[in-house]
Amino acid sequence: MKIEKNLAGLLICFASWLPQYALADTFCSKSPDGKIHTDDCSYTSYDACKQSVKNGWDCVIDRKDSTDAPYCVVTWSTKCIHYDYESCREYAEKNIGFCYKNPDYKGPEK
Repeated sequence: MKIEKNLAGLLICFASWLPQYALADTFCSKSPDGKIHTDDCSYTSYDACKQSVKNGWDCVIDRKDSTDAPYCVVTWSTKCIHYDYESCREYAEKNIGFCYKNPDYKGPEK
């Protein structure tokens, strides 16, 4: 029993030392102006994403529960991941949902 607790503690310590992208599922491209391209979240590793994106762009973890965008889409759950109403509306139509303006969004309108 004591060995299992020690092993669990070591695993937690090891996981906390890993970079944030080592434990993620997928990654999205991020333009230099900070816009996360949620339609481009198919990269399975940070390195694969960085190799594919344009010069000056970055890669971020696909935060499916993000509230960082000005528009939210409601399907089976609510995702605030769209930076323009048109992309939100298109996603909602494909997934039988609807869009609304994110009341918690504090950033500039894009």
